[in-house]
Amino acid sequence: MSNKIKVNLSDKYRVLLTEVLPYELPLWFTNYNFYKICKDENKIKKYRSLSGQDESKSVFIPLDYRISRGDSLSARQLSIMHPLAQLKVCDFYDKYDELIKYYCSKSNHSLRYPYRKSRQFYGKTETASKINLNLEVDGHESKVSSSYFKYKTFAFLYKFFENYEHHKLEKRFSFMLQVDIAKCFPSIYTHSLGWATKSKRQVKQDLNKSKGSFDAEFDNLMQTTNYRETNGVIVGPEISRIFAEIILQRIDLNIVSEMNTLKHVEGKDYQFKRYVDDYFIFYNSKDVQKDFFKSLEKSLLEYKLYLNEAKTEEFKRPFVTNISLAKHCLKNLLSDFYYKRYRVIDTQGVQASSTEITECRSAGRMANKTIAEIKFSFSNYNVSYQSVSNYLMSSISKNINKYIERLKKVEIENVDMGKINWLLVDLDILFFIHAMDIRIRPTDRMAKIIVGLIDEIDFIPENFKKLIFQKIFDQVRLSINLVSAEPKNINGVETLNLLLTLTRLPTDYLLPADILKKYYSSICNSKEFSQESGLYFVWITFMLYISKHSKYEDLQLELLNDADKFLRGHPDNFISTEFFLFYFDFIACPQVPDLLKSELIEFIKNKSGLSFRVSKALDYLKNKDFITSWRDPNYLINSLDKKEFTFSY
Repeated sequence: MSNKIKVNLSDKYRVLLTEVLPYELPLWFTNYNFYKICKDENKIKKYRSLSGQDESKSVFIPLDYRISRGDSLSARQLSIMHPLAQLKVCDFYDKYDELIKYYCSKSNHSLRYPYRKSRQFYGKTETASKINLNLEVDGHESKVSSSYFKYKTFAFLYKFFENYEHHKLEKRFSFMLQVDIAKCFPSIYTHSLGWATKSKRQVKQDLNKSKGSFDAEFDNLMQTTNYRETNGVIVGPEISRIFAEIILQRIDLNIVSEMNTLKHVEGKDYQFKRYVDDYFIFYNSKDVQKDFFKSLEKSLLEYKLYLNEAKTEEFKRPFVTNISLAKHCLKNLLSDFYYKRYRVIDTQGVQASSTEITECRSAGRMANKTIAEIKFSFSNYNVSYQSVSNYLMSSISKNINKYIERLKKVEIENVDMGKINWLLVDLDILFFIHAMDIRIRPTDRMAKIIVGLIDEIDFIPENFKKLIFQKIFDQVRLSINLVSAEPKNINGVETLNLLLTLTRLPTDYLLPADILKKYYSSICNSKEFSQESGLYFVWITFMLYISKHSKYEDLQLELLNDADKFLRGHPDNFISTEFFLFYFDFIACPQVPDLLKSELIEFIKNKSGLSFRVSKALDYLKNKDFITSWRDPNYLINSLDKKEFTFSY
């Protein structure tokens, strides 16, 4: 049962759960264990001591990794900031959250901005680790909360296009231009925050006076998280979006000022809205459009930002995109497909309120027919699968849940192949959609559906359960092979998350040892893998998968040797985010022998010039989960529950 839970506004460490991590992460990666450590000052003090690092350090190297953006687009780089830099973010929010709200409320053109602290959320209170997290949006009571702030006005861009505010603009203006900023976050000049909160002239004239101010501290914080870089902020965390929002709000105001100079009246001649770094301009006159485009370019250039003209697109009223048309078509298609699954029972010519499940004689034929219809819908509207895959998976997920509830009402002796076939059809369609869009979000949605299905079919006969398990195993293995065949994605989180979904199957469905070893070797030999980066995500995922299964002893030995070699040879030690995370997760891992842990602690201690007793350090660290929940058999379910409602922009 969900309950309204009050947020402890004095708990500055809740920032760790909401503001500092990207959405696109391995399924096992959350900050919950780290959050619990930081809540106890004595515990976090121990990690500071054993690493020789604390928040006073000004240089931390983020963990950079790449994810697929779908289609033929180049990979996108995301970053995890150093745990101790994350603590600096906690302190910054605690000190300046009111000023963050103030500077994020300057422009009425932003569709998404923080305006007050979140005070409550809805979630399960049985155990804190099962609390789901979600972005809180004004005017909408979220199921759960995953944001430090409450936001106005739209959590997702599509909600703006479905809102009356957009319809009003459509009535008033004949054209809409969509354009975004080229590589916005990697291009932001951190010093330009002061230009947005004060002025460029004032900042340059008062360099010494600005020290200790909001803008100077925010500037310094973003440099700290990004290896002292001033060009660009790390991509992924919410704090980076807030940093950009303050700058972009000032740019919004400058655009209006430029348009006023050109005698164009906002609301009459034009209107514009911005969602993060995407602009939507509404107008009637082409001359106004040209002037706005020039004003936008000029205003961005003052902050060393540029438009991505290759992605500029104009729409004529009505503003209906091919994506909207494709979604409408797919909605009707799925509605018809699932309608055929049920038959309304008639009693003497009068429709009864109950329904029964129809028979599906051939799962393969039905799946092929439906997939062909989905493909036809896409070809009609010339849209990519990534444009609507989230919608498709959401619809399939809801209908699978509905079907299982109906199936539970059927007498067990009447649960036959004709009824089970419908679930096999759903799985075929689900995996087809994923094969067309192998990104983090679809992979996580698919994992959520699969894990939920596995947990919900205990009531069906064993022979039918085996058919479903085998289908899942075969399809996930095929998906892993598909992703592995793409060299640029070989080290991708997408592949690793697929592997973790198999851990929810019975032990009869383990990948052969030679296949798993070949998979690991292909990753380690890929072009993107190096001796200084890339092993952490891979190593943790494989160790979670092989667990204590004896058939993987040879691979486990290889993994242990590779991790030990990686950590001993790392050039940056504890200022590196990857090293810091890897080291403490390695020592906490139950599968790592104590002798190997002790030898590594001794080596790193001497290499770093630290002073402590190795035996005491080992006793303290080896049973305490740092990031990875080694000792929680339900880590995957808990993580998927959180991710289901976590905001991804």
